[in-house]
Amino acid sequence: MTVREAIAAADLLRPNTLTDELKARFVYELDCDIAELQDVEQPSFVWPEEDAELLMPTPHDNIYPLYLAAKIDYYNQESALYANDMAIYNSAYEEARRWWRRHNIPAYTGNWRVM
Repeated sequence: MTVREAIAAADLLRPNTLTDELKARFVYELDCDIAELQDVEQPSFVWPEEDAELLMPTPHDNIYPLYLAAKIDYYNQESALYANDMAIYNSAYEEARRWWRRHNIPAYTGNWRVM
């Protein structure tokens, strides 16, 4: 998923008046958190010049529009929607995080030494 695709998906969920630049900043904010999880270099904010591919792959890239929908609700002062969206986002993010760790962190082989 790219930044523009995430914004378009969030706009379908929550029609809004926020600028695309602000929504792109929110996407990069989340992608920086994911970069930390994946222990990779932080993405730089180069939008709209570059429509970067986001770090979390399919099928877990649904976290981006969910995060944006929650941020839109927050800025529109829709507290009930915000709470619901954050609960859904947090669940999806945790599932994505667990999936990434299962597939990218080597299993313990019993060779670690405790000092």
